[in-house]
Amino acid sequence: MRLALASLVALVLAVSCSGGDAGGPANDSAGGPVNDPILVLEAGASGVLLALGDSVAAGSGASDPATTSYVGLVAEALRSTFDAEVTVESLATGGHTTQTLIDEQLEPALALLRQGDVVLVTITIGGNDLSQYGAHEACIADPTDLECPLEDGLLEVEDRLDTILSRLRETAPGVPIVIQLYPNLFSGTGHEFTRQAEAAFRLLNGVIVGVARRLDVPTADPRRAFEGQGQNLTHLLDDTPDAHPNDAGYQEIADAFLEALGLG
Repeated sequence: MRLALASLVALVLAVSCSGGDAGGPANDSAGGPVNDPILVLEAGASGVLLALGDSVAAGSGASDPATTSYVGLVAEALRSTFDAEVTVESLATGGHTTQTLIDEQLEPALALLRQGDVVLVTITIGGNDLSQYGAHEACIADPTDLECPLEDGLLEVEDRLDTILSRLRETAPGVPIVIQLYPNLFSGTGHEFTRQAEAAFRLLNGVIVGVARRLDVPTADPRRAFEGQGQNLTHLLDDTPDAHPNDAGYQEIADAFLEALGLG
């Protein structure tokens, strides 16, 4: 997820004009807590964790993306929990949207799934789909304006997420898929647009949850862990501000994925 501050600020200002709700559900988790693990590996087994998505999925901001990103942390947790040999195949790419995931990541992902070695698919995608609307003056003034394409854009995001998850599920019905919800990375930083960012991420998360529910895909939900903690879990207050998670933030996201898998 490329969180250039200017683009995000423009977007969240548009969303905030709608009163902060933006049509998203008040409690938009994709289901209750997982009680029984949905992923169990035999001791000594081997398998692949397939990571798809944007720069958060790629580990931008982690001190060592191979080990301290959420993907690396989840893989290590699977190794230690099951005494299994889990390797990572990451197709995640910074800046990717739902469309570029379809264009550049989906077919290679399906090919890997057909090989039969993938034991888990993790996904973080959708944040970059929002950034384009910061260029629309109508959206900044009033997202309900007929000249603002935000609503149509989110419908397109919904369709593309449906395509992504449906094709993954159809290709490998028995492989667990978990998709992440976006926390408010600004929460607790004192940034003047924290409230608006909350509205923007809520809008996107409502779309993600809706598709995930329809296709029975669990969601990793780190939002509560980030509430009031953006100063500790991101690089936003660094000398060079960066909204990506730091190692502590990625640990929280990894914990959310493990909870969704019933392993938290």
